[in-house]
Amino acid sequence: MASSFGPRPLFPTDSSAPSHALPSLGTVTLIDGLLHCTQHTKQVCLECNADYSTHNFLTRQLTANRGALPPPNPQLAQAIQKLKTEGNDHFRAQCHFEAAQKYTEAINVAAQRPLWDSAQNSMEEMAVLMSNRAACLLELGHPAEAYWDTEVVTRLKRGWSKGHFRMGRALMGMGRCGLAAGEFQIGSQLDPEAKEMRAAVDSVQMLV
Repeated sequence: MASSFGPRPLFPTDSSAPSHALPSLGTVTLIDGLLHCTQHTKQVCLECNADYSTHNFLTRQLTANRGALPPPNPQLAQAIQKLKTEGNDHFRAQCHFEAAQKYTEAINVAAQRPLWDSAQNSMEEMAVLMSNRAACLLELGHPAEAYWDTEVVTRLKRGWSKGHFRMGRALMGMGRCGLAAGEFQIGSQLDPEAKEMRAAVDSVQMLV
C-alpha cells in the first residue's frame, strides 16, 4: 500500500473530536476531518486492507495551503529522470535488457505520482517511458509485449507519431503487416517530415 518513497505521514487527531460514520463510502469513519477504518479507527489498517493516508495527507495540505494544491514532489521527478537517463544510456550502448529494466523502474516510480499532480504532464511522462520500453522490447525480439506498451502510449499521448511508429513496428514483428501499414500511415500524417516513418511506409507496402 505504501509508495516506494515510504508511506504518507499519519496525522494525529484530537482525542475529543467526535467520529462520524460515512456509510456511503463503506466502512469509513471521519475523525477530526480525517478518514479512518470504522472497525479499528486506523488511517492505515492492514486488517481492513485500507489506506487513507494519501487522502488525509491531501486534506491536511489543502487546509495548510488554504485550499491550494501542494506542489509536485521534486524528489519524485528527480528519481524518474535519473532512471530514464540511465535507461537512455543503456539503450545507446545497445544494452537493451538493462535499458528496459531502468524504464520499468521509472514507470513504477511515475505510477506513484499523487492524484493532484498535473494529469497532462503525468500522462506525457508515462507515454515517453512506455514508448522507450517498447523500443527495447522490439530490439529484444518481443513484439507482442512491445505492442501492448504502444497501445497504452497511443492512448496517453494522442497525436504523437512515435507511438504509432513503434506500434507499427510491433505489428510487423507479429506478422500483422496490414495493420502495421495503417499505423505507419497515421504516423506519417502526424509527422510528414519524419524520414524514418516514410521509409517504414514504403517497406511495409511491399509486404502487404
